[in-house]
Amino acid sequence: MRNVSLTVGGAPIGESRTWAYPNGAALGKFLIATYKLTVAGTDSDRKPVTATFSVFRFGVESKDGRTAHVVGLADQQTHAIKAWDPTYRVHSARSPENGAWQVYGNFLIHDGPDNDTELFATIGCVEIMGPQGFSKFNNLLISLMDPPGSNDDQKLAAIGRSGQLKITYERATRPPLKKAP
Repeated sequence: MRNVSLTVGGAPIGESRTWAYPNGAALGKFLIATYKLTVAGTDSDRKPVTATFSVFRFGVESKDGRTAHVVGLADQQTHAIKAWDPTYRVHSARSPENGAWQVYGNFLIHDGPDNDTELFATIGCVEIMGPQGFSKFNNLLISLMDPPGSNDDQKLAAIGRSGQLKITYERATRPPLKKAP
């Protein structure tokens, strides 16, 4: 298997609507910065390949249903992906793209909104945006890493066990809490 590195940018590239997870639906909508996730590896001919995805990096949390604050990983840090969880289901919205990569603890990489009409929330997971974005992301990992397995589930599990998928979060300033118009 070949190594792949993921880099979550530290500078915002846009904004998207969200809500305060898990108990802040009554607080209305918020705007949260979006960031660039760069995937870098090599193809089967050992030629460099890079691709980018838009992602949520920070989110808005409300535990009490009355107050909200921005949460997520702001410090520069690198982690080897710990595992692929095929049973994970997005909690904040409906999504047919199941599964998640465990960065550490409850910090995951999973599906995010496909377009501006979908409203997803996060409390610090990296959420892959765009139409079928998470599926495209996983297919890219399979093509770059060439894991063993006879189906995608086996291949994704092999990637998760390998320690060869690493993610770096660039240092970022946690964005301010911002109500959506």
